[in-house]
Amino acid sequence: MIAKDGLIFIIPAFFFTALFWYFRLYIPFAFFLLLTIAFLFFFRNPPRKIPELKPGEVLSPADGKVIEIVNTEHGKRLSIFLALYNVHVFRAPIGGKLNTVKLIKGKFHPAYKLEASTENERVKMVIEGENRMEFDVIAGVAARRIKPWKKEGDKVKAGELLGIVMFGSRTDIYIPENFELYVKAGDKVKGGLSKIGRFK
Repeated sequence: MIAKDGLIFIIPAFFFTALFWYFRLYIPFAFFLLLTIAFLFFFRNPPRKIPELKPGEVLSPADGKVIEIVNTEHGKRLSIFLALYNVHVFRAPIGGKLNTVKLIKGKFHPAYKLEASTENERVKMVIEGENRMEFDVIAGVAARRIKPWKKEGDKVKAGELLGIVMFGSRTDIYIPENFELYVKAGDKVKGGLSKIGRFK
């Protein structure tokens, strides 16, 4: 499956691929063919079977690598870095009501840097269910657009698609004290598939 937000990139690239092939202009044809393939790969949205969750368990909202788990004044913050080759749709870590969907304007530091968590443009989401989960989807140098597919007040299930971030990013999950982590820095996770921990 392809995320519909990618069609604005895929269709023009495919059009020019076909055009240059028709006129036998092989160098630009090859360029736009590779570009089309790259867009198809980036905007993929593979179907996923959400695992059965025990009470209090939390799913990763995004694909990528856990780059740090640090203490903050609000508890721990777990950060997942999404490289360009990762799937860039993001998902609900728990089920409940989407109480907050807020765009916060900011800078575009590389997503792996520490200051990206506080200074970069991001979308803050808070889900309230049996537990409360707050997380930020953060734009990086290449990621200049975050597109939520849900709005405040929507009810979501754990693992349900929430939106897409385009071209490299970071996701920060804020973890309260009463939380047992299943992952550590350096681990790779998949959105809607990997369990990152549970509320005690």
